[in-house]
Amino acid sequence: MVIPKFKVPDFDKYKGTTCPKNHLKMYCRKMGAYAKDEELLIHFFQQSLIGVAVTWYANLEPSRVHSRRDLMVAFVKQYQYNSDMASDRMQL
Repeated sequence: MVIPKFKVPDFDKYKGTTCPKNHLKMYCRKMGAYAKDEELLIHFFQQSLIGVAVTWYANLEPSRVHSRRDLMVAFVKQYQYNSDMASDRMQL
């Protein structure tokens, strides 16, 4: 199996103020070529964060993150309020 040489993509940085699920979708799309490398996906997630979001990541208890799924669940849980506050079509 040939492993492509890794180059950190340019990410739209997540600041903690928008929908976390949308950010995860964009992160996964940019990292699609490395989808099977759990460690790489977890480690480089911090590169897609800025401000309070990167502080949250830095303070995340390593024992809570054993997989990419664990990281995504923790991230969405932390920033879920942004999704809850977003207006849906019925409210507009």
